[in-house]
Amino acid sequence: MPFVGISFNIILVIIGIGLLIFVHELGHFIVAKKIGVRVLAFSLGFGPPIIRKKIGETDYRISLIPLGGYVKLAGEQKDSTCTGEEWEFTSKKPWQRAAVLIAGVTFNTILAFIAFIVAFKVGVPFVTAEIGRTMPGWPAWEAGIKPGDKIVRVNNVSDPDFEDVFISVALNNSPEGVNFEIESEDKTFDVNVVPRYDPAVGIQRIGIAPATSLEIDKIFALEGADAPAKTSGLQIGDKILEVNGKKITTESDFREIEQTNPGKELALTVLREGKKIALKVTPSVVPRLMIGISCATTKIDGVRIDSLAHSLGLKKGDEIVKVNSQDVKGFSGLTNTIKNSPDGKIILEIVRGNSTRIIELTKSGEETVKKFSEGIFPHYGLTVDSTIEGFPAEKIGIQPGDRIISINGENISEWDQLLQLVTGSQGKELEITWMHNYEKLTQKITPKKDESNAHGSTGIMFKQKKIVRKYGLIKSCVVGTHKTIVNVKRIYLTVQGFISKKLSTKALGGPVLIAQASYESAKSGIGKLMYLLAIISINLAFINILPIPVLDGGHLMFLGIEKIKGSPVSERTLAIANYVGFALIITLMIYVTRNDVMRLFNIL
Repeated sequence: MPFVGISFNIILVIIGIGLLIFVHELGHFIVAKKIGVRVLAFSLGFGPPIIRKKIGETDYRISLIPLGGYVKLAGEQKDSTCTGEEWEFTSKKPWQRAAVLIAGVTFNTILAFIAFIVAFKVGVPFVTAEIGRTMPGWPAWEAGIKPGDKIVRVNNVSDPDFEDVFISVALNNSPEGVNFEIESEDKTFDVNVVPRYDPAVGIQRIGIAPATSLEIDKIFALEGADAPAKTSGLQIGDKILEVNGKKITTESDFREIEQTNPGKELALTVLREGKKIALKVTPSVVPRLMIGISCATTKIDGVRIDSLAHSLGLKKGDEIVKVNSQDVKGFSGLTNTIKNSPDGKIILEIVRGNSTRIIELTKSGEETVKKFSEGIFPHYGLTVDSTIEGFPAEKIGIQPGDRIISINGENISEWDQLLQLVTGSQGKELEITWMHNYEKLTQKITPKKDESNAHGSTGIMFKQKKIVRKYGLIKSCVVGTHKTIVNVKRIYLTVQGFISKKLSTKALGGPVLIAQASYESAKSGIGKLMYLLAIISINLAFINILPIPVLDGGHLMFLGIEKIKGSPVSERTLAIANYVGFALIITLMIYVTRNDVMRLFNIL
C-alpha cells in the first residue's frame, strides 16, 4: 500500500530531524549536570507536555510536537529570578559555562560522525560520476570531455560520485580550476577545467549532466496536459529497450528519436517486472517561441581541445574577420563562405588581441566544414547575424547588421537576456528597439512558435545511474571520518563562496528544502537518510557556533568579552544584542523559506 510507505517515510523524517535537535540539547543537559547546574526541565519535543515526571530538580517531559527538544537551566539569564546560588548557570565560571554551550555543537558533530558510519554500513546510493551530457561552449566541452566518459578522480578524491564532482566545481577557488582524471573508452587523461559562474542558477558549473539508465523515473505534464507517456500506459520503473524495433542503449539514442518525431507514433518495447511489453506513444509537438533572429558572431567563445579548429591554432577570444581576403560578418556568414569556397587551402584572417594572424584551413568537401564548425562555439552578441523569412523580426524590418538595444524599455546587454525575455513572453506582444544604420527604431513584435522546427517530447525523465557505497565497520569509520572533515571544510568554503559571490544566496534552503530532501532520502533508504542527517547535523553545529547573539556562538562571544574585561556584559547591551541577533535569525529564516517556496513553484 503506497500510503503506508509514504506515512512511514514521513515518520522517519520527523524522527530524524527531531533527533538532531534533541541530541544538541542533550549535550547541554549532560555537561550542565556534570558541572553542578540544576536543570529545571528537559523535554523531548516542544509544546504542551503529554507525559511528564519529576526526578530530583528536573522535570522530564515528552511534549506534543516531536521536533527536537529543549533544556531549561536554573539561572540561565541574569534577571530578578536569579538568587546567586552556586547551582545556577550564571554563577559558574566562564570556562564552565562555555563547556555547556560547546557541548551542543560537540554532540551534533559526534552524531554526524556516527550517522556517517551507520549510513555507509547500511549502504548509501550516490549518482555515478559518469558523464551523460556536455553543454557546447562550456568548460567541460572545451576540455574534450564527452558523454560516456567517466571521472575517476577529482582533485585529490579518487573514485568520486557526482556529489563530489558537483561540490568540487561549485566551491572551486583556484585559478587553475579543478583537476580531473578522465576515463574515456580505452584511455585515461588528466585535464584542468576552470568552472564558469552561471547566474541563472547562482553557482559555478562546467556544463555536465550525469549519465542515466533507461528506467523511467518521472512522468511530467506538458503545458498543463497529461504527458503522452502517461496516456500511452508507460509507468515509472519501466525500462525502455527498443523504439521502432531499434535497440536503445543510452538516453541520447532515445532523445534523438523522440525529438525528431513530433506528432508521429512510436512503437516501444519496455521491460516491466521482468516481462517485455509492447506500447505505442506519440510525442507531443513542442515548438519554441522565437522572433526569428540569430546573433552568433565570428568571435569564438570556446574551442574544443580535440577539434580541427584547435589543431589549426584557433583559441578562445579569436575573431575571424576574413575568409580568402573576403570580409565575413556573423557565424552563418563565416560557415557559408567556407562552404561555398572551392576545395583546397582556405586563408582565415583572425584578430587576436591587438594583432592579426593568418591560419590555413585545408578544405576537402563539406565534411571539413562540419568538423571545423563543430569544434568552435561562437559568441552570441546582440548584432543580428541572420533573420528567418516569415518570422516577426524579418517582417518588421530587422536586418543582418542591426543591433538589438532593448525589449519593453529594458536595456539588453547580453544574448541570454534577449532569449529569456522572448521565451518568457508566453507569446504576448513585446516592444523591441534596435539600431539600423545609426537610426534607432522601435516596433511592436509578437514572438511566434516555430512549428517547422518543433521537437517531440513524451514527458519522461530517466533515472540517474547510481552506485551504492557500502563498507565494513572499519572502512565505514574511515569514510565516516573523511566525510565529517570534508563537510566541515565544505561549509567553510560555502560561506566563502557567498562572500566572494561565487555562490548565490538563492541556493540557500530552509525548513521546506530540508524536509523535501529528507523525504527523498527516506525514499532512497535508511542509508541515504542517515547520510543526509549527518550533513544537516554538521550544518546545525556550524550555524550554532557562529558568533551571533541568541546562538551558542553568541553566548560564547560574550563569555570571551567577560573573560577579557573581568566583568559580565551589561544586561542592557546583552538585551540589545539578543534583539539584533534574533532579528537576523528571523530575517534569514524568512529569506530561506521564501527561497523554498519560490523553488517549489520553479520561480528561482
